[in-house]
Amino acid sequence: MAMDATVQIRMNGELKTQVEELYRGLGTSFAEAVRIFAQQSLREGGMPFRPTLKTWEELTAQEIDAKLSRSEGDIAEGRLYSQEDLDLRMKERFSHGRNSAV
Repeated sequence: MAMDATVQIRMNGELKTQVEELYRGLGTSFAEAVRIFAQQSLREGGMPFRPTLKTWEELTAQEIDAKLSRSEGDIAEGRLYSQEDLDLRMKERFSHGRNSAV
């Protein structure tokens, strides 16, 4: 797929520096992470994660149970990778320069 469009966003300079360093450490770039986010958003039909304003410590026992139940469902459906598997998939993807999401 041709990359023929540009997206510009404004953010805090320190945040930008930190996130660029994070993705460099993962063997990719912040721009590639944004492309992956966009692809996953289309696959999920929305955000590829559940946004929340609460920290783990602020969740009620019922909210924690609901999150754990969703996690158990993801595990049962095979929608879960170990960190080792994800690291391997990321290394394979970015070492070959493919354009598909992980």
